[in-house]
Amino acid sequence: MNAKQTLQRPFAILAICMTLAATVWGQGRGQGTGTPLQHLKQQLAKAGGNALDSNQEAALQSAISAFRNANRPTAPDSAEKAARNEYGNAILAGNVDAAKTAADKLAGLMSEQQQASLKAEAAFSIQALSVLHSDQTAALIASFGNQGLLRILASLAGPGNGLGRGMGRASGSKPAGNPR
Repeated sequence: MNAKQTLQRPFAILAICMTLAATVWGQGRGQGTGTPLQHLKQQLAKAGGNALDSNQEAALQSAISAFRNANRPTAPDSAEKAARNEYGNAILAGNVDAAKTAADKLAGLMSEQQQASLKAEAAFSIQALSVLHSDQTAALIASFGNQGLLRILASLAGPGNGLGRGMGRASGSKPAGNPR
């Protein structure tokens, strides 16, 4: 074996090991696997709380499905699109006063959407919380605090949902201020 082959072998072995480690690490994190209840179950176990019973699981699954079906992200409506275009056009025209007016209009529309999202999230979280037994809730609060429990409940709603974050955006929609 020559010197070049001697140097290549450890690098090849290292590359293979790194690939395997990344694969195992990704699987261990549970990426894309499990049910919507998996995180809650794990947190209950960490907190030393009683496991969910089958009735609780069914009630939570039903609430999760209903919430997700009723709150699917949508593309901006025509009023929001018009406000975004108005805002962008005012900026491109260099008209500060028109941009401020359009920004106020856009912010109002976005505020209405955020308020509706927060109301839906609150109703869902309260419904999910009502399914848990008091000893489960107490264990979660003792381990993670009130805010931790709220994050756990929000995680049931799914990615992009969560207290204070709104319902998320539809894929392909643009952030505020981008007229394109």
